[in-house]
Amino acid sequence: MNKPHLKLVVLTAALLASQSRVAPASALPFICQGDEPQVMVHVDGAYARHGASWQAAPIGRMFKFQCFRALGRDESNEWVLVAFGTSYAWVNRVEVRFADGKDVTQLAPANRASVPRVNLPSRLPGIPAITPQHRQMYQQAVRARRDPNAVAVIGDCNSEYPVFFGRLAAGAVDFSSNPSLAAVAQRFSGSFARRSVAANGGFNAASPLDPTWTDTKQCNKNESPAECELRLSNASLVILSLGTGDTFTWQEFEQHYAELINLVLKRGAVPILMTKADALESRQGGAPADHINNVIRRLGARYNVPVIDFALAARNLPDGGLAIERDDDMKQKEPFHVSDLGADVRILMVLQTLQGFTPPATTRSPVLTPTPRPRGASR
Repeated sequence: MNKPHLKLVVLTAALLASQSRVAPASALPFICQGDEPQVMVHVDGAYARHGASWQAAPIGRMFKFQCFRALGRDESNEWVLVAFGTSYAWVNRVEVRFADGKDVTQLAPANRASVPRVNLPSRLPGIPAITPQHRQMYQQAVRARRDPNAVAVIGDCNSEYPVFFGRLAAGAVDFSSNPSLAAVAQRFSGSFARRSVAANGGFNAASPLDPTWTDTKQCNKNESPAECELRLSNASLVILSLGTGDTFTWQEFEQHYAELINLVLKRGAVPILMTKADALESRQGGAPADHINNVIRRLGARYNVPVIDFALAARNLPDGGLAIERDDDMKQKEPFHVSDLGADVRILMVLQTLQGFTPPATTRSPVLTPTPRPRGASR
């Protein structure tokens, strides 16, 4: 086969693949409401991007049948600028549909300066008070040669890179409501630029402890994802953001979560716990109401480590900080993915918490005292 013919075949295949993802506009009802221009996602697996390009960083999931306010278009009429979280994002026109009789050409050229801003409180509810003991633990971590400007994440689907640290790395979070946090984000920017090997969409609390799920390209043999991430990041602060994946394993959650806390402490870092906005374990798994969040709060008090209570802040957000998802029959599913605004709130809560940790003035290595292990805790 000659090269021009090969190129034509490749281009044709790419076009067919693209078309196969898009349902005809008339096949799906347009459910967005309101007078302002909107687009509705009509494909599975769409991602919001930080630029008008397929190469631009993905900064959040977009679910089929979700509606977004359309703010403008790019010069090629291929990309739509939409309101997303506290800022904006781009989505390709093949991934969305407009109301009948509307199309991308009817939008004005995009002007990011006119993007509406979402003003959040200067101090969000659920931010932990960083105590002198927390700071002492952090200073000990730094003196033990853990990076004072590094934070790692061990988490599930809501902590995967594009929707959490990657969102910060791309510059997709608006700090206009909290300008002091921009300096915190800059200080920890090296952490936000790397992907955690211990954050995965399928993880429950046991998964980061299981070498079965280890990235064999980056991790040592028999090293668990959590152990590997603690070694690779050398972080002084470690966020534990788990529980959504424990819908049907909630009875073992406390044991495994305590094991993770102990592992982080044993490696000389400071665990920062985080509650979740969903209620899957009680609504689908038969657990008592708010079971996992109550376990997280209880373990935070037992170990005397910070707890970012995202569940508390999420109560004040539209739809409880969760994305509304629908099946192919357009019936609402039980929500568990954090929404675009919810993701930004989680990020701002993390930055407000990190703001409480200041590197010690000296890095001389003192004699370290071991962190006491709570009586009866899992090893």
